[in-house]
Amino acid sequence: MNYPAPHLLSFKQINNVEGILISTQDEKGLPFTAKRVFWVMDTTANSERGGHAHHTTQELMTVLRGTVRIETETTQGTDSFLLDAPTMGLYIPPYCWIKVFPTPDAILCCMASTVYDEADYMRDYPEFKNIIQQQATSK
Repeated sequence: MNYPAPHLLSFKQINNVEGILISTQDEKGLPFTAKRVFWVMDTTANSERGGHAHHTTQELMTVLRGTVRIETETTQGTDSFLLDAPTMGLYIPPYCWIKVFPTPDAILCCMASTVYDEADYMRDYPEFKNIIQQQATSK
């Protein structure tokens, strides 16, 4: 199955005198139905998270506070994204290796298309590289 490359999405922002509301509830909302939502926070300085890919799970990551740099790798190549505002989200397709570098003050929110299943994770980078090389040559 072909998925789009990792890419940034803009969320709808409504400003008024009471504050700001940011929503994904429109035609440009989530690219999948979210089955799980989790937060990453209180990380140590220079921490690296991620270090995995998924077989089926799609994710959308957004920063609620602080800054998070995310490096991605797919059959389409490598890229680096900076999340520094809650009005943007990063779409992560299946078979996308991620490395996540949050600042210690960051709160990263992740919405996932599946419930947690350890069998869906690829945590061995050489195995991941082998899989995506096979995918690239079978196209």
